[in-house]
Amino acid sequence: MRDIRGLHILAGMWEGIQGSGVYHEEWSVQSDDSLKGRAYLLMKGGIRNPEALSIVKENDEIYYVADVSHNSAPVKFRLIGLSGKLFVFENPDHDFPQKITYDLTEPDFLNAVIEAVTDGKLKQVEFRLRKTD
Repeated sequence: MRDIRGLHILAGMWEGIQGSGVYHEEWSVQSDDSLKGRAYLLMKGGIRNPEALSIVKENDEIYYVADVSHNSAPVKFRLIGLSGKLFVFENPDHDFPQKITYDLTEPDFLNAVIEAVTDGKLKQVEFRLRKTD
């Protein structure tokens, strides 16, 4: 059995420069078994790429769930690695991303990497976010 409470460290507001915008992630603890979040990119005064996020425990597994407008249904990524303040979620059947890594080992920073292998090539996007609350 995995304990989701180790992921409660995500709670708070995070932001960082991403391209020509500012990327935000916000997380709150809903219960011992769930977190709720949202992510979006602020560009030229408007919100782009909004995502409704959650981390939930179901059937003794922990899932990161992303609900984005370009997918017909929310996409689940199963927690495959939990080591201190490093969390790895994976869904090899999804197009992009297939893997989400959150690294909170540096105080007040969240380093996130989303990645997938397509046609034998690794595509990665990195986010370096600072805690703002």
